[in-house]
Amino acid sequence: MKKRILVLAALGIILVLLPASLGFATGQKGVQLAPVVVKYYTDSDDSINKLRKAPEFIAEFEKRNPGIKVEMQSLVGTYDSDAYNKKADVMIAAGEQIDLLGESTLDRVYAKVKAGVLEPLNDYAKKEGIDLEKEYNGLIPINGKIYMIPENVAAWLVYINKDMLDAAKLPLPPRDWTWADYREYAKKLTHGEGANRVYGSYFHTWDWFYAIGMQSKIMDKPYFKRDGSHNFDDPVFRDGMQFRWNLEQVDKSQVPFADVKAQKMAYRAVFFSGKAAMIPMGAWMVADIKNTEKFPHTFKTTFATFPRWDTTCKPNTTTLDGAGSGWGVNAKSPVKEATYKFLRFFTSEGWEYAHSMWSAWTKTNAEATIKGMGGPNEALYDPAALRAIVFDPQRVQNKYTFVGPGEPEVVDAYIQENEKFLVGGQTLDQALANIKKRAEEIIARSK
Repeated sequence: MKKRILVLAALGIILVLLPASLGFATGQKGVQLAPVVVKYYTDSDDSINKLRKAPEFIAEFEKRNPGIKVEMQSLVGTYDSDAYNKKADVMIAAGEQIDLLGESTLDRVYAKVKAGVLEPLNDYAKKEGIDLEKEYNGLIPINGKIYMIPENVAAWLVYINKDMLDAAKLPLPPRDWTWADYREYAKKLTHGEGANRVYGSYFHTWDWFYAIGMQSKIMDKPYFKRDGSHNFDDPVFRDGMQFRWNLEQVDKSQVPFADVKAQKMAYRAVFFSGKAAMIPMGAWMVADIKNTEKFPHTFKTTFATFPRWDTTCKPNTTTLDGAGSGWGVNAKSPVKEATYKFLRFFTSEGWEYAHSMWSAWTKTNAEATIKGMGGPNEALYDPAALRAIVFDPQRVQNKYTFVGPGEPEVVDAYIQENEKFLVGGQTLDQALANIKKRAEEIIARSK
């Protein structure tokens, strides 16, 4: 009799615990029919979520995991990571349930890890039986732990108007070309006068473009050394600043910075309107080629590798945009296991539904991604040239792995002094001296 009672008691415990193991919520009275709910607030609006086929892959996830329900809601009115971050921070501070957390910069990820906001993913991956660093590109361990899975990792490359390239009787640049070669191409591609002038090159206003060689010349964080001091004594900064000046003021082959700033030029519009023959930019711009309604054009875009600074650098070396950031699990989520499952699904198979971004998943379908990003009309772009660069097995991914003291402020100071130099407000020597002085002051008060 006692044995029968023990058996029945054991069965009762199993029946109570089984639904929880399947993902369903349970209470003191036993099984509750409601599944575990994962709150997924996106940093994109509803139109982009539909473009990414988020409703479809969520439905598939729920089908495979009947004990989990995903509630997706846009946290912003448009695709805006800054607005998302502000609202998400308020929700975290208020103790609201926000299970998945998105971050767009590595310094913000570091801050959240330090504050204990993000859950380490290593134990979940071990339980799943996978190595996250083999599953994804662009992971950045922090103190030996993985906290974020990148959403979108983009290499850099050079977009070239093929019609202009052919008219100038120039071949597609070789894989191992340098920025010195780029300069010669820019000269030969420049033509016309006055309002009809077409420049061979366009550099945008971001920090990368003031010393363009640092992506291939300095591995890891270019502005800082590991000890926290600045790195502006590296010759690539002086030489890079001089290089941009030469393109604009000596060769007259690049859209002048003063015009870019005064006219608030948008780099996509400059390229697709045919005002510049070449533009170095991240691979995310590939998706704009097919959008001829917003960017009317009929010319074909071809692609070249991001040039190396000199022959000591390996070809096709670029920063991997998006590395270290992405999506993670809120350390205070009441449904962390279910959240991790969904995180793994949508950053792998989920993004394969639309191929609307450069997925970090190492098993992504390369051909489908090229088609999804560039579109079906191959008269507008060269898929073979694009594939050879983005899916080059020898491409060197230059990833940031640490954050320097006062980094955002240091980068702002670097940009400001470069802008002053490019409009003739100070000499190169003065600009470099001011950059170093301001960096040292910012670092001193940030440590």
